[in-house]
Amino acid sequence: MEWIEANAGWLWLVLALVLAGVEVLTLDLLFLMLAAGAAAGGVAALAGADLWVQIVLFAVVSLLMLTAVRPAALRRLHSDDAASASYLDTLPGRRLTADAAITRESGLIGVDGDTWSARVDAGAPDAEPGTDVRILRVDGATLIVAPVPRIDWDAARD
Repeated sequence: MEWIEANAGWLWLVLALVLAGVEVLTLDLLFLMLAAGAAAGGVAALAGADLWVQIVLFAVVSLLMLTAVRPAALRRLHSDDAASASYLDTLPGRRLTADAAITRESGLIGVDGDTWSARVDAGAPDAEPGTDVRILRVDGATLIVAPVPRIDWDAARD
């Protein structure tokens, strides 16, 4: 017991590093909170506190970190879903011009320098080359599109 009390600072440091290492593997912010408690116990050991004080400080700091800091940190980490949206999530709603004819069975369209297979949504008319289309959804590697309605201003004047 005397050896543990004499080397408590090193033991807390090793425990904090091991817990931080486990956190790197799990990425759940659980073991990082425990590592903070172990670091607090190590500071108490270096300050000359008794072993029971170090253990109580470890428990109190760990619990405070788990109940107060971890939920806020997790909310902060997971709050920005738009920044983590994939490229495919950004495609629906985009307006493009059809380079070739797009039918319900087949078609090709260029998006940001890439050529995608495309087809017109059920119930929508085929898109002729030069027609503006809007991407409705992504179905695997195929874009489901619909022609954007055009106003014929010349016909409206008659």
